[in-house]
Amino acid sequence: MGFFLSFIIIFLEPFNTNDFESNNKTILLLGYGVLLFIFFLIQSIIENIWYYSVNKIWVISYEIISIILFFSILGTVFYVYNELVLNGGSYSIKSHWWFYKNIIIVFIPIFSPLFLYLRNKFGECIIPIPQSIIVITGENKNEILKLERKELLYIKAVENYIEIFFISVDKKTASKTFRQTLSSTQKQLPFLEKCHRSYLVNINNIKEIQGNSQNAKISIQNIDERIPLSKSRYKNIKSKHRF
Repeated sequence: MGFFLSFIIIFLEPFNTNDFESNNKTILLLGYGVLLFIFFLIQSIIENIWYYSVNKIWVISYEIISIILFFSILGTVFYVYNELVLNGGSYSIKSHWWFYKNIIIVFIPIFSPLFLYLRNKFGECIIPIPQSIIVITGENKNEILKLERKELLYIKAVENYIEIFFISVDKKTASKTFRQTLSSTQKQLPFLEKCHRSYLVNINNIKEIQGNSQNAKISIQNIDERIPLSKSRYKNIKSKHRF
C-alpha cells in the first residue's frame, strides 16, 4: 500500500503535486508512502493487542472501527507532514478540515478496496461456532480447545497454569494444560461455578456432593478425583446442583 500511494503521488501527481518544487522532491513525496507503511505496522501491533484482549474473537464491528480509525488518524498524520514538512506552514483547524475534505476523503475509495482485499487475502475468516460449542484459550500461541459444553468437567488452577479436564471424542477422560489464570478462564466460560479457590466446575457434570459444609467434596461424572468444595461456596453449589 505504501508503494501504491508513492507511485500515485510521484508519477501521477494528483492535487497539484506537480507544482511542488524542491531539490528533494521525490524523496519528500516518497515520505507519504513511508508514513503509511510505518502507521500500518503500528496499527497492526495495536490490533493484535486488541485481538488478544477480546479472547481472540474479531467481529465485523471491530473491523469497521479499525478501518475508520486507520483512515482518520492516517489523514491527520498526512496533514501534519504535508503542512509542516512540505509546505513549511503552521497548523490550523480550517486547513486541516480542507485537507480531509478534499484529499483524504477522495483517497478513501481508492485505497479501501485494496485495504479490504489484503485483509481478506491474508486474514483468517472464522465461521461462528454453534452455541453448544465452547472455546477455551490460553496465553501461549496455539493454546485453543474447542469442545461441547457438556463435555467439560472441571478446571484446576496450578500456579500460572490451568488444567482442563474433559471428555474427549473417543468418550474417555482427557486433560490439557494451558498458561492462563482461573479468573480469566471464568470470564471466558461464565457458566462454570467456582467451588474452591483453585477449581471451576461444570454444575451439570456433578454426580454428587459428599459431606457437610466443613469437609465437602464434589464427585464428578466419569472421573475418580474428588474436588474440594469450600465452606463459603457450599450453599451456592448445593442449591444449583440437580440431584
